[in-house]
Amino acid sequence: MFTIPSPCLKNWLLDTGSLTERLQSQCTSFHLTLVGQRQAQITLEEFRRVSAPNQELNLEEWQVREVLLWGDNQPWVFARSILPQRLCESDFVNLNTKPLGQLIFNDERFKRMPFELTHMSPSKDFLEKLHIESEMKLWGRRSAFTFEDLQMTVSEVFLPNSPAYQEMK
Repeated sequence: MFTIPSPCLKNWLLDTGSLTERLQSQCTSFHLTLVGQRQAQITLEEFRRVSAPNQELNLEEWQVREVLLWGDNQPWVFARSILPQRLCESDFVNLNTKPLGQLIFNDERFKRMPFELTHMSPSKDFLEKLHIESEMKLWGRRSAFTFEDLQMTVSEVFLPNSPAYQEMK
């Protein structure tokens, strides 16, 4: 288990409300950039989190959505979601730059499972892709959600300028 280094960070990591709404409350200017959303390779571990027992990995059943959440023109959170294709063709159609949280937290059919927490030294490639220079370890969390008979995951990494780290600077 991890020791979370500050009460502020712990509060951000374990907050079960909408991360989008919380970030919006911390800044005067909020926006989301869509890094990409497409049918793409998911890891075996990601597949285990979203698949039904004995389900075979079929890439056409999943989409990977990656976004950056920005507060006051600073990238605060990188999020990677594994979404069922069926949801992308129905409830999530035309999602584009809308925050996923606006849909999930305003629809009682979505049920969140407990968080998994992590801290990591991000790869140079990851940081370069996001145009970030930093040596600090980053903290993140992953949640699985159920929607009727479907499952999806949302993984969020708090980037160096995120308000989650304000007590640590």
